Amino acid sequence: MSSPGRCEEADRTLFVGNLESRVREEILYELFLQAGPLTKVTICKDKEGKPKSFGFVCFKHKESVPYAIALLNGIRLYGRPIKVQYRFGMFSNSVCNPNIKDSCTALHSAAPSQAVQSSCWV
Repeated sequence: MSSPGRCEEADRTLFVGNLESRVREEILYELFLQAGPLTKVTICKDKEGKPKSFGFVCFKHKESVPYAIALLNGIRLYGRPIKVQYRFGMFSNSVCNPNIKDSCTALHSAAPSQAVQSSCWV
């Protein structure tokens, strides 16, 4: 069964998409720190260990999440506008499902076009 901490982390986590290949976790950390204190930044990787074009940012406080979306959605990194949205897309208020692992595949089940197998765990 999923612990309350896992559900609370879901409420504090954002999906960040359309990342250029040169974007690193350190860059995302510095950028998103403007919206509030962070606990984790992850860029998903493919089977060869190369960065994918998306990742996740987890804030210390859930109040930072809507502010980060308003502040950073569409900002350009290396010439590409990044997409910042709730972790579950339009299903941001979803109840935490204890039967779903927090992998990139599970996180994007609401967006099948982005569902991928990867080594990214959030």
